[in-house]
Amino acid sequence: MLQKILPAAGIVVFILLSGTVSELSSVVLNVKSNLIILTGAFVCALVSYPFRLFSDIFVNIRKAFSGEKTDLNALIKQIEVLAAIRRRDGKLVLDEKSKKIDNPFLKMGIEMVADGFDRYTIFKTLERRYDNFLQARRSQADLINTFIKLMPVFGFVGTIIGLINVLSNMGSPELIGTGVATALLTTFYGLLYANIIFLPIAKKLAEKTKHDAMALALIIEGVLDIADKTNAKAIGYRLRYCIGDYLQDDWTVGGKSRTPSVRLPRIHPHREKQEPMAG
Repeated sequence: MLQKILPAAGIVVFILLSGTVSELSSVVLNVKSNLIILTGAFVCALVSYPFRLFSDIFVNIRKAFSGEKTDLNALIKQIEVLAAIRRRDGKLVLDEKSKKIDNPFLKMGIEMVADGFDRYTIFKTLERRYDNFLQARRSQADLINTFIKLMPVFGFVGTIIGLINVLSNMGSPELIGTGVATALLTTFYGLLYANIIFLPIAKKLAEKTKHDAMALALIIEGVLDIADKTNAKAIGYRLRYCIGDYLQDDWTVGGKSRTPSVRLPRIHPHREKQEPMAG
């Protein structure tokens, strides 16, 4: 609750502060100052990065601030269930269960196990997808950091424009005041956008990337253990041990899972199917 209240309070303070500045200056000056910063920064970013990256980052920002996270406890339980199915019923039943998996990364790994790929091929394929995920998130982080750098830069550009107007109209007090106001407002908005908006977004995305990377790492370890036909409880114990003290303040780790518990299927020895040994 506190994590939601504090950002909301910050937004209110930001609006009040911006409103105070707006009352001290004309609407035209506020519009000009914002256009100098926003237009300049977004044009430079559009030239530097592909347009698709913007749509992807908006989706991740929405998920980051809405609190959507992978429940790691539920993920480990799901891996335990799939491991038990693999040992009890074999690859055919595992292939049927893979169709109901929502997580695309886990689904791909389980499908590869069910299709009989060897352990090395499964590992290299999942590792490549993991690297692609990290590379995409690095590109998004670079984009946000670009905005953080460009906003104050274009704020200083507005300052230079305002000072030029001041020097060009030394004989007119009204124009001197307008030039000084433009110079100060653009610097103010540039620093405000960079530190109040884009810097928190960058930190929030970094935390989300850290959490998502942990979930993918757990999936890779779990899928490889399933391919090795490791005992389900042993897999669950090892994966929980791998998490360790990771984000102990996060509800998805250490505490009770918010999702309904998933019970492992009961294994009946007399019904267990033995798969023919290779070679």
